[in-house]
Amino acid sequence: MLEEPIGQPGQRIGGGTPTAPAAAANVVATTRPGWVLAICFALTALNVMDRQVLAITASAIQAEFGLSDTQLGVLTGFAFVVMHATVGIPISWLADRTNRRNVIALGLVAWSGLTAATGLARGYAQIFAARVGVGIGEAVGSGPIQSLLSDYFPVGRRGWAIAVNGAGGNLGAFVALLLGGFLVDAVGWRATFFVFGAPGLVVAALLYWTVEEPRREGSPERAGSVSRDDASRPASASTGLSFRESLGRFARLPSFWLLTFSAGFNQFTNYAFLFFLPTAMMRLYDLDASRAGSLLALCQAAPTFVGVLTSGWLVDRLAPRDTRWHLRVPAIASALAVPFAIAFLACEGLGPALALCVVASFFGTMWVATGNTAMQTMVDPAVRATAHASMIFFSSGLGLGLGPAFVGWASDAWAPRFGVDSLRYALIAAALVQVLGAAAHALAARRYEEDSRRARG
Repeated sequence: MLEEPIGQPGQRIGGGTPTAPAAAANVVATTRPGWVLAICFALTALNVMDRQVLAITASAIQAEFGLSDTQLGVLTGFAFVVMHATVGIPISWLADRTNRRNVIALGLVAWSGLTAATGLARGYAQIFAARVGVGIGEAVGSGPIQSLLSDYFPVGRRGWAIAVNGAGGNLGAFVALLLGGFLVDAVGWRATFFVFGAPGLVVAALLYWTVEEPRREGSPERAGSVSRDDASRPASASTGLSFRESLGRFARLPSFWLLTFSAGFNQFTNYAFLFFLPTAMMRLYDLDASRAGSLLALCQAAPTFVGVLTSGWLVDRLAPRDTRWHLRVPAIASALAVPFAIAFLACEGLGPALALCVVASFFGTMWVATGNTAMQTMVDPAVRATAHASMIFFSSGLGLGLGPAFVGWASDAWAPRFGVDSLRYALIAAALVQVLGAAAHALAARRYEEDSRRARG
């Protein structure tokens, strides 16, 4: 995976006058796409870890502050997405015009600090405010990262690279469930947030000092062939397009909207499960946080990791023959996930339920990498980050904003009739929404080739 670095010790990347050894140390061996992918993988893992930690601590927080399931749903979904989606577009537009590495590093420092600060909260309002802040910081962890990777990896390797990056989120969920569950039982939910906030500061430093801002696709220079001095200014390939002009490059494409709605419907199901499954496992099977976290790490997070990597591998092999496989793969996978998810939730026995959870999780998030690859490949390279953030703005409002909130509301509303099983039935209802995600991907596949030509023409 690693490639030879561009440049030699003491040589200014891209040619020119040799720099001091200390300066060279900041550029040499940082232009390897494999290293950039590793850093982005870690960023994405932290992005999801700091999101998912609230799910494994939710029962303890609920008990301390006397919260309803509806309040939990709003806290895990709406509180995060209200600013995450809103500021994502202007942040990504800025990233399309300036140094993406710096934008990402600043956001990482912000969301890591606010994750740790969540442990200081003395009530629901303070946790809500902290999660809003985390959402703002994590807005850099989607569009700008996707854009950065797309300029380091050519089309033939892009599906795999974006899949590996997406799998970082699955690893983050695995660590959050496994480590978070242990920490909640061992040291309490407040200290758990302190522990989860710290690693982001280390990764932010590595990102800033070891990753170069690449030339954007279409520029004659190779990725990484820009010095740190040059990278502190807007890249020469930045377009100078106004915000309205940037939106116009992709908002006219039907496939953009179909991909957006597909992401929203899939997210509705995925985030409902992500945030409420730990609580459901504790209630339905009388498990403590450590046991529930370890079981879900193995039976939910680990299979999604494998599924995302598998989807990237499939697309890179099928798409050269027919680019519509970018969207057929997620359509088929999402459709397959639904019956297994329903069967898993309907199971009374823990063992059979976990076996079905493995299959549902494997298929359930395969859409993430393939959908992102399709978007990044379809749109004009000059507006990739803005296009991705625009998709997130609409899809997160539908999926992350409404999915957990719906499950929390339905669980409370159905509790008088179904008792403890109300959360089970609320999650089954959320699982059905993924059928709409599969349908939207299938429709987008019909338009994809034509819209790709329009976007580049």
